[in-house]
Amino acid sequence: MKVHSNPFLKRVTAAFGLILIVWAGFAPGLSPSPTAAAASSKQELFTYGLEHPTFKQSGQLYVPLKEVAPLLDLQVGYDANRKEVLVTGLQQFAKLKVGKSKATGKNNVTVSLGAPVRVVKGDTYVPATLLSKMFGIPISVQNAKEPQVIATAYASKYLTMRTGNMLFWMNRTQGTLYAGPNGQLPAKAGKVTLQSPDWLDGKARQVDGSTFVLDVNNAHGEPHIFNDWCRVLIHDGKVAQQAVMSFGGPSLVHLMENVASSEGLIVLNDGHQAKLVTLEGQLAETLDLDQLGGAEDVYSLEAMEKDFLLIRPYSTGRLLLIDRQSGERTALYLSLLDQEIIEQLESDDLGLNDGLVYTGRSGSVLNFSWHPPYSSETETKSFDMSK
Repeated sequence: MKVHSNPFLKRVTAAFGLILIVWAGFAPGLSPSPTAAAASSKQELFTYGLEHPTFKQSGQLYVPLKEVAPLLDLQVGYDANRKEVLVTGLQQFAKLKVGKSKATGKNNVTVSLGAPVRVVKGDTYVPATLLSKMFGIPISVQNAKEPQVIATAYASKYLTMRTGNMLFWMNRTQGTLYAGPNGQLPAKAGKVTLQSPDWLDGKARQVDGSTFVLDVNNAHGEPHIFNDWCRVLIHDGKVAQQAVMSFGGPSLVHLMENVASSEGLIVLNDGHQAKLVTLEGQLAETLDLDQLGGAEDVYSLEAMEKDFLLIRPYSTGRLLLIDRQSGERTALYLSLLDQEIIEQLESDDLGLNDGLVYTGRSGSVLNFSWHPPYSSETETKSFDMSK
């Protein structure tokens, strides 16, 4: 189960780290910044720092494909049967082979790259002509003494995700979503609803051959301490359902990722109601989390089984056990933690959560790992529901 930390510490610390890196020179993987090279032309250029440097050979500039492709909203895959490297974009794709100096795109059009695709110390390098000829994105190195810095007029517009052979693109400002198999042009799947998209990350998972779930996280506001967690259900290539859970503020509360599914139903939680839907997006059940939790709040749904739920309110960060038959509510920290810790949690003004993370069950016994406040240590706790 993945922990999502409140960005008050995580993102602000990262921001200060990036500032220090920028002062030192450039930072690999940073969002693009304008370069002075734009003065020589009317088209604005952006620079990117790479971990793996470019090089020139056979009169061609070579770039590390897997590192450069995401900067250009391209996704890289491999067809093991045909031994082809696949580069897929929204409007074009390319199929190429190591050692060959040509690439084939849509409509079976083949172009010459001027030099072969190479593997250098395990990394695939391609001539920059692949990107200019096939995708219309020229790449250059402005300073020969800095081969790890590339320049291009393209700035990323999409959040990309993938699971297995299926690829996804979400427009960072409009939320428009595209989906399609590796090595094929994607089709429009619908739109993801986000109010103020800013710092985005996401992941995809496959449920069955025609059903996928995307989890898109958005941190926004200054200093990015507000969060939107959006879960999107895609069936037969179209958005079938989605839910957004919004929370945040100057708090150290950690919410855990919402449980993915229960008994074959997809869980879509907006923090107040958790909807259980079929793979086609049909509503099967609705859980009123405000009622179950005893107060209007924003709740993560961290575990869901036939006999119990585990929910965590953002206002306190303290895990609640809900008996699904009786509706009885138990604050687990009062049973599992000692009095000193309980008093610390209840008196803290920063919004500490209880540090309890559900790890599974053994019959009626629920098991948790426990992370004490301001400590890197981990302990094991258990709660017997039969007592």
